[in-house]
Amino acid sequence: MLRWLSLALVLATNVAAFIDTPSPKPKEPSDAPSQCQARAWVRAPDMVPGEVIAGDVKIKLSGQCTDAESFTLGLRYKEKVFWKLRREDVPIPKRPKLTYNWTVSNSDLFRVRPFQDFGSLDYNNTEWRAYEDSVQNKDLWSMHEEERIAFEIKSLLADAGRTDPLSRNFTTRFGVLVPNTNYPPGLDCRGFMSTTRGETDIISSESIYEYFVEIGFSNGTTSEIPAGMTSFTPFYLLTENKAPSINVSLSQAPARHSGFMMKPSKPSVDRLRSNYTIEVSFPEGAHVYQNSSVNITAVVHRTGYTNRTDIPVELCALSADDIEWHSQELQNRSLPFAPFINIKALVPSVVSVQHPRLSDSPCREINFATTPGPAYLSHESHIFSASSEPLSLSLYVGHDAVPDFSMYYQKLERRVKLILRIKADPSEALDNEFEMMHMEEQIVDADDFDWVPWTPMQTCPRFLFGDTNILSVVPAQKQGAVRSMPVHYLSAKARQPVFVDSSDIADLRLMLPEERDLIAPVTQPSIRMFAKGEELPHRYFTGADMRYPIYVGDTWVKKVLPMTAEGQRERDTVDHLFVVQ
Repeated sequence: MLRWLSLALVLATNVAAFIDTPSPKPKEPSDAPSQCQARAWVRAPDMVPGEVIAGDVKIKLSGQCTDAESFTLGLRYKEKVFWKLRREDVPIPKRPKLTYNWTVSNSDLFRVRPFQDFGSLDYNNTEWRAYEDSVQNKDLWSMHEEERIAFEIKSLLADAGRTDPLSRNFTTRFGVLVPNTNYPPGLDCRGFMSTTRGETDIISSESIYEYFVEIGFSNGTTSEIPAGMTSFTPFYLLTENKAPSINVSLSQAPARHSGFMMKPSKPSVDRLRSNYTIEVSFPEGAHVYQNSSVNITAVVHRTGYTNRTDIPVELCALSADDIEWHSQELQNRSLPFAPFINIKALVPSVVSVQHPRLSDSPCREINFATTPGPAYLSHESHIFSASSEPLSLSLYVGHDAVPDFSMYYQKLERRVKLILRIKADPSEALDNEFEMMHMEEQIVDADDFDWVPWTPMQTCPRFLFGDTNILSVVPAQKQGAVRSMPVHYLSAKARQPVFVDSSDIADLRLMLPEERDLIAPVTQPSIRMFAKGEELPHRYFTGADMRYPIYVGDTWVKKVLPMTAEGQRERDTVDHLFVVQ
């Protein structure tokens, strides 16, 4: 019976030690020597639909590894989702007030305690205990984690049999035939640390393309060693995309950031406050390539009373990655005005980056008439609508912007974030919590005002926010012969990559794409549910080190591509990495 050995990463690198430790899958105790260690590396370009890529792999053994009999190279794509949601019928009680006392006594100079524990903390113990019990009651939360493996392929590299030992420094080439199937873009989540704070809802997802090496031992056990992650560049057939202009409604964003929780503000009721909308259009089409800019035309519309003096001053347009969950429950529980999603596309770091010009500022001043209509209307409460002159803005999208793609658990998309700065009417109530706190701190008796350094509180600018997902991000891709649109990886006709012998790569590239596609088998995805009590928000990217897992595409571009001597034939396998528009 096949048994697995668990691995321990040594010095946070792709080092695996064959020791008996717990692992996600049940494994029987191993008879492999604990002194045997191995490392594995892959160098290969990103996968592209309908192409055959060439790569190489290195496996290095150290210690007592005489029982090692075989090396197998593997490649898989997996994605997962996790959520921890509070029951809506039992909301979390209000967090008790915590007060820090920063008074330092002489005895504190010799006290040993964690850095974050400086200062004494005052709170109501009864209130805190009730709050803590409510948060820690697992029956009041819904928690779930599942993983989908879209494909997992393997290829035997070496089999020493029972006589000849394996090379302790093994290197060989391999090929991967990629069918004309669009898989999701590779995402780079290295170093991303999200909150796991107990009193908050958590919704997270991960995905990874990973190479691995399996080492087989004479006693029937195997050990899996990580060999780096890779990426996938989907192919898009662009069509004319003349999106109609749309009106974006604006509203207030959260007023403060409490720890890791975004707290929406509670604006005061002001029925006289003006309403603003922004009409947005894309003159050249509502799509943009990675590492390029798109032009936006915007018109600011204001509807309000003529005796109000608020006026729009500046409009800024930014772009940000966003996730739209397919599950309706997750859509309903997603935070409004959530902070920008911290994800980016996994692309080689040496790709030439086109930085935006200084003239391509994302902000524009607004020329807006302060008193539209007859002069007498400005002294009476009449409702009037006015619009700004059209504003031209340039929106830059980075080389690592995530292309639009519908995945199994969520849809990746790009949102245009609009920020409107308004010179507020002096009569408007303060909505910003910091602004109100600052005003309260300045309150002193009138006859004492000349004895404090504070100046009278000026009316702060007001900011309104809106967004739209009308803009599509397109991967950087080469121009060439017309290709058929790849099948989506969730389709019943989707096929999965397959390892091929490196000596067959040249012949495979000469085949018709339709013939080559038939070599790849139809996908057979699998889904795994994690047991209760074992759920984790993150599994694929758990460290803060941006170097790991190693991105094999970076290694290939930096170490292999400059040394190739086969000219354009070799470069054709990676020219999708460079934008040709």
